[in-house]
Amino acid sequence: MTSTNDETKSANLDDDFKFSLHSKYFSRCLTVLPSHTSSLDNSRVAVAFYSLAGLDLLHSLPISLPYESTELISWFYQLQLITDSSVCGFRGSSCAVTSRTIPNPYDHTHITMTMTALLSLLLLGDNFENVQRHKIASSLIHLQLPNGAFLATCLSTENDLRFVYCACVVAFILNDWSGINKDLCTNFILQCRTYEYAFGQVPGAEAHGGSTFCAIAALSLMDRLNDLDHQNDLIRWCLQRQNEGFNGRPNKPDDSCYSWWIGATLKLLNKDFLISMNENQNFLHATESKITGGFSKWPDSTADPLHSYLSLASLSLMKHENLKPIHPALIISMDAIERLKTDIHSKWNK
Repeated sequence: MTSTNDETKSANLDDDFKFSLHSKYFSRCLTVLPSHTSSLDNSRVAVAFYSLAGLDLLHSLPISLPYESTELISWFYQLQLITDSSVCGFRGSSCAVTSRTIPNPYDHTHITMTMTALLSLLLLGDNFENVQRHKIASSLIHLQLPNGAFLATCLSTENDLRFVYCACVVAFILNDWSGINKDLCTNFILQCRTYEYAFGQVPGAEAHGGSTFCAIAALSLMDRLNDLDHQNDLIRWCLQRQNEGFNGRPNKPDDSCYSWWIGATLKLLNKDFLISMNENQNFLHATESKITGGFSKWPDSTADPLHSYLSLASLSLMKHENLKPIHPALIISMDAIERLKTDIHSKWNK
């Protein structure tokens, strides 16, 4: 009897997610954001990606777009920056572009924006004919350090597992690994492993759910997961992150984004069936905004694009019937990745 009641409660909870409201939220994020998000101005490409990917998981592309797909595709291409002397890729926005003819020393690409721009173009149905594929892929070599880590930009000193992951996604999408030394990259990832067998952002740092995902996803994209020993110890650490939802580190509160970072890590290790799905779903339901749509990091907080998308991504990972299936390493729908492989990669491989 208890089992039946739990199943009924879970089914009712499934039906109570405000999916139509979330479609409106992501559509709105493509047009205007609240003033308190002004710090995201130089990361508009990332915000656009979360919104487009969210609409895609919700089966709402292109019908819920506030603009024509061609307009959005054109906007992304305006942010592509190709040079002969620096790293090629995509800017995060036009905020640092002061002139189309006079070079600006602060106008550079960012590896995360390059990744999210390429994923967004894929979601919009672009054929990548205008992507400067080989120049972008080969120029990644200028961001890789001798220890195998990657810089965010050629102006930055910031380097950690986040940008290793971004570099691997870019190379995977472009089907060109010429700009990445996989051996150095793998060695850096393994150097970031802690005594708990999870991963910090850099060697010697505390293990963290986000950087652990970046490590495992990057190894997966490079076909190097077999280089990782002590996988059961890592799985144990990941499972210990679940209270109701998931936290990113011991003694931290649950946060909706870790339902993805930890959940996808376990999926890549083929152990996601060990997650308490109903408990995780209950937590995500508590972070859902019933008024504006979207999800926040904690209950009774303000929704934002990143936590909104990663919450949906986690529900997709749990095979929610109202959402498209998702790729656990690339954070977009399996539909989009299949099109990448069959329509784009196959053409490039001829």
